[in-house]
Amino acid sequence: MITKEIELCGKKVIMAYCYATEIAYKAMADEDMHDFIQEAIKCINEKKDPDSKRVMFAILASVNSYYESLTDINERKSPITDREMMYNLTPKEMGEALGTILILRSQFYQLPKGEEGDTQEEDEPKNA
Repeated sequence: MITKEIELCGKKVIMAYCYATEIAYKAMADEDMHDFIQEAIKCINEKKDPDSKRVMFAILASVNSYYESLTDINERKSPITDREMMYNLTPKEMGEALGTILILRSQFYQLPKGEEGDTQEEDEPKNA
């Protein structure tokens, strides 16, 4: 499991990527995470917003997979709900969370730079 702490809706949450993330996403969205990632990257490259519902499913799958993995049953509850995200998540937070998922996934699968999920900083020069 690969993890990273970020802020969503004013709350610190830990996002994770592991097989549980992919299984949770498939259960919610009825599609493979790989298919969503490919579509999201295509949208980003075309400077379009990926489908909000699918992005939120991916965020929830990532956050929930971390908290559900905890051994202490009292800590297993996610600090953020889907309802909170639908009404309070900002576009910037959604973009950062999606970027985090892409990075975590590439780290989980140990993808080399330039492969799926590689996100360079805007100020960083891109190879031609």
